[in-house]
Amino acid sequence: MKRVVEYFLDKGILFESVSEIDKKLLNTRKKISILSLKDSKQKYHSIYIVAQKSRFLIKNALELIEIDERLQKLENHNFKYKHLMISEAICSKAVQYFKDKGWQLHHDFM
Repeated sequence: MKRVVEYFLDKGILFESVSEIDKKLLNTRKKISILSLKDSKQKYHSIYIVAQKSRFLIKNALELIEIDERLQKLENHNFKYKHLMISEAICSKAVQYFKDKGWQLHHDFM
C-alpha cells in the first residue's frame, strides 16, 4: 500500500484515508488487490492492482467492471476516479473499453 501512495504522491495526489478491501466481501478469488482511498480534495478513488502472468483480455475487463459494481454497493457510493494498475500486457480492446468507461490505466507502476 505504501508503494501505491508514494506512486500517486509523485503524480501530485495526496491521500487522506486508505483502506484495503477484502476480496471475500466482493465474492471474488481473483489475484487482485483492491484499495478505497479519499484524496485531500475529498474525491474518492478505487484502485485495482492486478498481478497476473498472462495477457489482460476484454473478458478480464468485464469481470473487473462487475467487481467494481459490487464495490460501489459495498461502499455505498460511486467512486470519482477508478484506476487499474497492471504490470503485464493488456489487450487493445480492453484498453479502449476502460477508457470509454472513464478508467485510468497505469502501466508504469510495477
